[in-house]
Amino acid sequence: MLKNVVLESNHWLKNIVLLGVSGESLSDQVHQNPPHLITKAEKTVQLSCSHTIKDYRVILWYQQLKGDSALNLIGYVNYNAPTTEDQYKNQFSIGGNGAESSTINITLKREHVGSTTIYYCAASKAQC
Repeated sequence: MLKNVVLESNHWLKNIVLLGVSGESLSDQVHQNPPHLITKAEKTVQLSCSHTIKDYRVILWYQQLKGDSALNLIGYVNYNAPTTEDQYKNQFSIGGNGAESSTINITLKREHVGSTTIYYCAASKAQC
């Protein structure tokens, strides 16, 4: 019996994170690939995120579990320095350059079989 894990990416978060001071949305300048992915458990998959927004140097990755409205910060790339939150270090690996693009490698565990998870990327200015 073949069991799959469904991963979906979504651009909804960009519209919240990337609102400019004037209220103009920059969401069309952030791109996440692939938009949808179905894969087997115990595999490692890669999602990518890129942006073309001047002065934005951070790319953040979030996870939303099925049936949960919370967005969980997995980690981020600030300039060339990736950071993964402690509770996600065994399942996620983040890399890239926050000024341009980032990738996230997701190791799918057996307990995720049959689940749907949405992953979001967002771009931001560096925080002081």
